[in-house]
Amino acid sequence: MALALALLALLLLGRQMTVILVDSFAYYLGDAPELTPDRVPARALAWSVVWRMGACMLPFMAIMAAGGLLVNLGQVGFMLTGKPLQPKLNRLNPVSGFKKFVSLRAFIELAKSLAKLAIVGTIVYFTFRGRIEEIILLMSLEPLGLLGAVAQLVATVWWRIALAMVLLGAADYAYQRWQHLQELRMTHQEAREETKELEGDPHIKRRVRQLQRQIASQRMMADVPTADVIITNPTHYAVALRYDMQNMDSPVVVAKGQRLVAQRVREVGEEHDVPIVQDPPLARTLFRTVEVGASIPGSVFRAVAEVLSYVYRIDRRREKIRERQGFMAGAA
Repeated sequence: MALALALLALLLLGRQMTVILVDSFAYYLGDAPELTPDRVPARALAWSVVWRMGACMLPFMAIMAAGGLLVNLGQVGFMLTGKPLQPKLNRLNPVSGFKKFVSLRAFIELAKSLAKLAIVGTIVYFTFRGRIEEIILLMSLEPLGLLGAVAQLVATVWWRIALAMVLLGAADYAYQRWQHLQELRMTHQEAREETKELEGDPHIKRRVRQLQRQIASQRMMADVPTADVIITNPTHYAVALRYDMQNMDSPVVVAKGQRLVAQRVREVGEEHDVPIVQDPPLARTLFRTVEVGASIPGSVFRAVAEVLSYVYRIDRRREKIRERQGFMAGAA
């Protein structure tokens, strides 16, 4: 982009710069006998040179500076920092410096530099090869004509090189952006450490969840003796139901489990004489659709009612008998 901007600036300002340079040479060389120190002060002569060169070069330099600033802003955005100016003693370490020379990045940068040299050399070679006769004829031109012809030839070579560099720069920018994103990626260990810092140690969280499950299981097992019935699969599932006629509209699941937990639910129920009924379809449905502490849905109400009706006829636990007798007496 710098090459393209420089060519554009020369196309816009080239005529004006040429006029200033020609006038300056005519003045300083043509009037040399009149510019002696006794006639023109050295300070005034120096300021005259600075003023003429400034008028010639400052517009060109301003365009180049503005273009370079805009190109950098387009690539990385606005970033004002003094960090690059801070001294770093590790830069004086010869070992780390040698590692930079033999690193993969160094070889890639070398390859890019060689590629740029090869491209520039190829463009210059083919441009001049096709204009050998034209270049030979330049020697017969007057100085001003020679200047224009040389400027045209240089512009031709320049825009071809600039176009090639723009294409190469775009590819290099894409590669360096990809490489930068790759370098920003964390390793697996860094990702684990960051997860620990943001969300806590996963081992501790796993232990907490394990303790929570144990506490919930203990609380659930403590409610099994209060159940009216345990419906089983018979071995894979176990669901304990409780129905309080005075306080509940429908039976509630007080405990449930599968495999080892189901076995433990049955064992606790047997220890407290809770009736156990084998109904595999109903046990699977209740286990999958009803959470502990929730009431049964209407779709299984009829099946549960039949099970409870059967249980109430065979249940001989004293507290249940007294509960039902008290309910019947209150209803009468």
